[in-house]
Amino acid sequence: MLGVLGDLVEDVVVWPSGPVAPGTDTAAQVFRRRGGSAANVAAHAARIAPVRFLGQVGDDDAGRALTASLADDGVDVRVRRAGRTGTVVVLVDADGERTMLPDRGAAAELCDPPAAWADGLTHLHLPAYSLVAEPVRGAALAVAARVGSVSVDVASTGAVRACGVERFAALLRELRPAHVLATLAEADLLGLPGSAPAGTVVVVKDGPRPARVTAPGRPAVVVPVPPVGSVRDTTGAGDAFAAGYLQAVVGGAEPVEACRNGHRTARTVLTVPGAG
Repeated sequence: MLGVLGDLVEDVVVWPSGPVAPGTDTAAQVFRRRGGSAANVAAHAARIAPVRFLGQVGDDDAGRALTASLADDGVDVRVRRAGRTGTVVVLVDADGERTMLPDRGAAAELCDPPAAWADGLTHLHLPAYSLVAEPVRGAALAVAARVGSVSVDVASTGAVRACGVERFAALLRELRPAHVLATLAEADLLGLPGSAPAGTVVVVKDGPRPARVTAPGRPAVVVPVPPVGSVRDTTGAGDAFAAGYLQAVVGGAEPVEACRNGHRTARTVLTVPGAG
């Protein structure tokens, strides 16, 4: 079974009617959605095969509602409840590009995960947000050590810079993930695929342009992105890609076919508010 460790938060997704006017009002559509990179991956993955989410939410109504919603989507949910559930404000421009203002709250405070959380997991996926700071980093490393097979989504240049590029690269060397997923900007920041640990498959995505899959001992393969019509909101597209890619890998697919599956999953979120 695939496991995903990380954030489960509330997203407040804002679609402004036009450029934001400083110092005054800008009309907008506002949507409240379940969010958090790890939770998004788990929700999309559950549509394909069994998956478990591991994390922390606040001991509050928001945390209870979010965990119930994730469980209703077929995810095996394992959480600690303490503190205050996080919220992320997501500003989405007319081209679908999103800018995030995160207050991760309890999601960043996970520590001492029960050993039983790893039982039955054959692969653990870690968005970068689970690795950039303690105490959740320690929790992620502990579960990763129990599971063995790990993947990492770099997820955010901002998060990597906050952690420190060299520190994050050292974490990748420590984890020796089987798979690393990154956007072109994230890959450039970390020097991927060249800096990846030996044996790691690196998938570099570039929005609507082809992805590049570099597997150990093989030439890089360019994987086109199927055409998509109107793109309104890219929030969670990377998480949906990760879900499709990872469930294919866990099911025995080769990386290039898994990348194609990731593209198919990602396109499902591009016309709706939030992560789908």
